[in-house]
Amino acid sequence: MPRGRPRKIDPQDALKTAMHTLWEQGYDRTSMADLVSATGMAKPGLYANLGDKDEIFQKALRLYQEEIGAPLIKDLVHSPDSLKQSLRTALRGVLHAQEGSGLPEGCFIINNIFSCSAQSEHLKQALQDLNVERRNAFLLRLKRAQTECELPASTDINAIADFFAGQAAAISSMAQAGLSPTELERMIDVSLSVLPAGPARGGDQG
Repeated sequence: MPRGRPRKIDPQDALKTAMHTLWEQGYDRTSMADLVSATGMAKPGLYANLGDKDEIFQKALRLYQEEIGAPLIKDLVHSPDSLKQSLRTALRGVLHAQEGSGLPEGCFIINNIFSCSAQSEHLKQALQDLNVERRNAFLLRLKRAQTECELPASTDINAIADFFAGQAAAISSMAQAGLSPTELERMIDVSLSVLPAGPARGGDQG
């Protein structure tokens, strides 16, 4: 019997699959063979549609930022919730798999910052730039909290923004290492305990 035609795979679907593979395994531990296997796309087709491993990673990074990273940052900066609840939501945002989304553990950006030894400098810089963007989102939310008197005027919001960006990285790493949801929530609670006391504001469910 003649063979049927190979199943045509949509390049965008293949990119999403590649993103999940790079997210779960990290750049260093993912080979082109892994991406071929995960996407189901023949190697020549993968190169033709998405490029080599570096190009696929760059496209996956942009996809992650468009679909996941940027909305999380926007939600943090513009959240109508109290500061404490806004920060809790943001820290939970790096735990997609813990929330039943079907995505890999932790944060794609943070996971790959910690496994990027083989990456070229421009890829490392792209990751660092996105991590700085997350840090600056924490800073913007803290500035608003200070303006709205949720934080004392004397609060060093730059230091607190650095702290919460670091906690996001730590929580993401611990999620990838297999900590339970209860343990991760405890980490978030401890992180939030560093916030200095300010005038009470209604609606804080933190």
